[in-house]
This record gives sequence, C-alpha cells and structure tokens, in this order.
Amino acid sequence: MRIRQVLADMRNCDAVIEDEVRLLEAAIAAAKSVGATIIGEHAQRYVPHGITLILFLAESHIMLTTWPEYRMVLADILLCNPEMDEDRAIDEIARRLCPNGVVERSFVTRYIEPLPA
Repeated sequence: MRIRQVLADMRNCDAVIEDEVRLLEAAIAAAKSVGATIIGEHAQRYVPHGITLILFLAESHIMLTTWPEYRMVLADILLCNPEMDEDRAIDEIARRLCPNGVVERSFVTRYIEPLPA
C-alpha cells in the first residue's frame, strides 16, 4: 500500500492560531472533509506562546503546531487510507487559519508492505 504524509508550513496566519478551540475546530473540519474517524485529541499550550494540537484518527493523525510570533502553523497529516485526500485536509485547515497566507507543502511517500524474505 502506498500512502502520502503531508507536511505544510502555513505563513501569515490570522490571530486565531492562538485560540485552542479554533485550532481544534480546524483539525476536526479537516478530518471530516476526508471522512476520517476521530478517536482522540490532545493539546499542549507553551509558555510564553504557541500550541501543539493532535487529533488522533483511526487512520493516523492530524497535528498542528503554532508559532504565533511568526504568524505560522506547521501541519503534519498522515492518513493511512490511500482513498483519503490529505491535500483536501490541508486546504480546510488553511481556509480556517490562514485564508490570506501562504501554504508550502512537502510530501513523504510511505510504502506499507512487508520486506522481502
């Protein structure tokens, strides 16, 4: 099975990236946009600022880390269902948190299969 992990740097984000509830709403909307099943969540707030939020999915995870002093969100999405579109999930997060910002994506292709004997 071939899956793709996407890492996205979102720059020039709105001030909502400092709001844990809004981050959670964006992550949930991203999961729903691809039909993923949410099984848990955790958020960690840092001092003096910044939040890392992870949404645990039956299909893997959506993680958001904020750098408000740079108006930046780093996203990490891995969906272990090759039918799901990780780009759609990134688009949903960007629409909610960085509607006028810049999104740079990097992809890691993963091959889930046994090694030859």
